[in-house]
Amino acid sequence: MRILVNDYAGHPFQLQLSRSLARDGHTVLHTYFGAYQTPKGRTDVDAEMADHLKIEAVTIPGTFKQHSALSRRKADHAYGVALCRRVEEFQPNIVISANTPLDAQKQLLKATHRNGGRFVFWLQDVLSVAIEFVLRKKGIPFAGIAGSIYSRLERSLLQQSDAIVCIAPEFLERLRKWGIDDRKVSVIENWSPLDEIVPQDRDTAWAAEQSLGSKLRLIYSGTLGMKHRPELLLELARDLQGREDVAIVVVAQGAGADWLKKQDCPAILRILPFQPYERHAEVLASADVLITLLDEDCGAFAVPSKTLAYMCAGRPSLVAAPPDNLTSRIIERAGAGVATAPTVPAFLAGATRLLGDPELRTTSGARARAYASSTFAIESIRDHFLAAFESALQQPATIHPQNARAASPTVIADSLRQS
Repeated sequence: MRILVNDYAGHPFQLQLSRSLARDGHTVLHTYFGAYQTPKGRTDVDAEMADHLKIEAVTIPGTFKQHSALSRRKADHAYGVALCRRVEEFQPNIVISANTPLDAQKQLLKATHRNGGRFVFWLQDVLSVAIEFVLRKKGIPFAGIAGSIYSRLERSLLQQSDAIVCIAPEFLERLRKWGIDDRKVSVIENWSPLDEIVPQDRDTAWAAEQSLGSKLRLIYSGTLGMKHRPELLLELARDLQGREDVAIVVVAQGAGADWLKKQDCPAILRILPFQPYERHAEVLASADVLITLLDEDCGAFAVPSKTLAYMCAGRPSLVAAPPDNLTSRIIERAGAGVATAPTVPAFLAGATRLLGDPELRTTSGARARAYASSTFAIESIRDHFLAAFESALQQPATIHPQNARAASPTVIADSLRQS
């Protein structure tokens, strides 16, 4: 098959999927938005895969202002236009798209169908709910109206998609309410690349560069938006500011990180920008406890994937998130740390528990890596995606037959079943 994998964010595990598909013999174009500030995965292509894999950072005209609502809308349209151009040129049989702004996703879906391909909506977040949440946080008028408009758009795009991959069972109820047929929905939980994030000794070169010494280290690594409750990190620093044996390190960018920098933070807390991906495993290994945060109102539309990278690193997690969120449930069922409600008292109690119990930290870290090793095998995950692609290829074409691909979707689906 010719497969276009579009991940607006450029996350490591989506890139790993593209590599695995290419290794399996498919021709893969992987696109992401180069100007979007979020931790990126490996974007290089090994020489032996060059004939089957291309990874492209999509660019748009002008300056991208990530935190400006008006600029974002214009940029989303421009990103969609650029993606449509690549669909025209690449002529994919399958397009799977994740983390993509809904206005751009709409353009991409139409271009896919116009060119005879099948579209798979990779539902990482319920974006319409996230949009309303962010607008309300910023105090922008008519946030509810905007949420309703984007809710109708997201529902329409999901209904028009040939298949849907959603990352958590919690999303299924909303899909059913939106009238989405269960038969075209697959639940494939996120993962993290086992071969790229491996356990290391905590006394890393990175820890030495940060002068962390023998301190107990609580590290937050990844995007820090307002949905991630940055105020919890501030309260943690205030609670622990008298402890000279503890360091809190926030390796993050985003609206939440910007907010945190403006606060009167105790010296125990330091804020660093994103580190190069080739040092990501080293950063995580430097921690004694790794932190995940999610607002109470976000449990129904977001699942932080950073925790899965934490598990690959073999470090215990302190998760402050709604108890029914998939991230909290994974940590609890794996015995990989402490999951609390996203409130100040619960979060501080969880931190105290982990800091005060070295055996719990050691056991939780070992269990985290064991869970990752047993769950994140890319070959098995790739096969689940191929099954979703087969389902999409069996959907009726939405274009005239004369515009269809030489290798028809039916022929490709048959070959998938035989492989």
